[in-house]
Amino acid sequence: MKNKKVLALLAAACLTLGMTSMVSSAAEADGVVASTAIFVQGYEWGPGVPKIIVELQKEASEVSAEGCAVTTAGKERTVTDVYLCDENGEKAEGASKYVAIEMETRSEVSGSPFSYDISVFMNKWSEAYQVTVDCPDFTVDGEAAPLAIDEDCIGNRICPDTAMFNSRDSFTGTYMNNITGEEEEITLRTAAYEPESLADGEKNPLIIWLHGQGEGGTDPDIEIIGNEVCALARPEIQSYFSAGDQQGAYVLAVQCETYWMDEGDGTNGKGSGVSRYTEILMDTIADYVDSHPDVDPNRIYLGGCSNGGYMTMNMIINYPDYFAAAYPNCEAYAFYEYEKNEDGTYKQDGTVTETRWVTDEKIEAIKDIPIWFVLSVNDPVVDPKAYELPTYRALVQAGAENTWLSLFETIEGTDSEGTEYMGHFAWVKLFNNEVTGVQDREAIAASTDNETFGAAPTNNGGGELAAGEFTNIFAWLNAQSK
Repeated sequence: MKNKKVLALLAAACLTLGMTSMVSSAAEADGVVASTAIFVQGYEWGPGVPKIIVELQKEASEVSAEGCAVTTAGKERTVTDVYLCDENGEKAEGASKYVAIEMETRSEVSGSPFSYDISVFMNKWSEAYQVTVDCPDFTVDGEAAPLAIDEDCIGNRICPDTAMFNSRDSFTGTYMNNITGEEEEITLRTAAYEPESLADGEKNPLIIWLHGQGEGGTDPDIEIIGNEVCALARPEIQSYFSAGDQQGAYVLAVQCETYWMDEGDGTNGKGSGVSRYTEILMDTIADYVDSHPDVDPNRIYLGGCSNGGYMTMNMIINYPDYFAAAYPNCEAYAFYEYEKNEDGTYKQDGTVTETRWVTDEKIEAIKDIPIWFVLSVNDPVVDPKAYELPTYRALVQAGAENTWLSLFETIEGTDSEGTEYMGHFAWVKLFNNEVTGVQDREAIAASTDNETFGAAPTNNGGGELAAGEFTNIFAWLNAQSK
């Protein structure tokens, strides 16, 4: 379910509305259009542009359009509706100066305003985003008013999904770099959803999310809609978090400038080392908690995907007494060590050693922490046999009781019906609220098979069993407390 609620503090997020941007000479000459903006939304595949928001020169009581031709970023789009709306794209009940041109949006034709920088393997906002609209049969209050727009809208966008994360901050500190042996100044950026529904005088839970490789950088908006982290702030998932008069939860997204798996040389590591961001991330989280006295220190939940899944494991291993529960997705914390050069960097051939990185000591340190792993067996990026599956088996063999595994066969979506994503995209199942079942712990604990590890992947919620009394991962997460 997509949350259409727009918070008052839109300027704090990816809203870059300057409704004074250039319009095409034809529309300007006709006196029809004052400005044009793109409406950006977070989907399971990442960001998309489902609407163009046109500001008219004057208020209208009704509009109509037929045969509109629209392209966004050079791609033809199919128009599905045209209607009066407010300045944030919500359908208007009365007269308005704003018109929404709604378009079919699916993974194949999403109109994404992101581009992928292959040099650093990260997403970023596109440098330009050209919108063309040709509506010769557009009418305003029954009078012909043809629309002809040709405009770069990358700097004129509306994004309620990121606007919900209206508390923005950063934390800077000086820390030792384990590779260079020198102190370095590091900054992490944060964006927080802080719902007004949280009860005064109550202690409230905090959900923390750590991004994957492609969402690092200096703009938390990339993280929030790059993996649909905004779903954690929408009513469907927020509704699971309650205790007494407390309803809802804080959501804190933390962004590093490189990769969580960066151990000090600026590159994405293999997952068998300690992140250069370990100490500053703990300090950043503690600083947020200290500045929000209504956060319940006994209900702080840590999760993330891929790089962020690695960092989730890294943090609970290094700080086993701090977090109430962890929910790593397609986590990349290696079970065995990878060979390194003398300077601490990884060898380029990616040779795996026979030395366990997830040692018995680490398993013992975290076996009593509630953990719920989410992954797909066909993940081509983070091989489950080298990461999550042996770690999970070691945990249940060590006696971990509140540790669960949801293992999917494939990752299929709901925003774009019939779409199967790469198996690495396990977060799609999490944010679509489809993690409902778990694997047989006893079968995995008894397994000596290093191919299946005793697991039976299924798209029926990730497992045929229930995690105790809980119907899904969020109901379980809400119940965890130190």
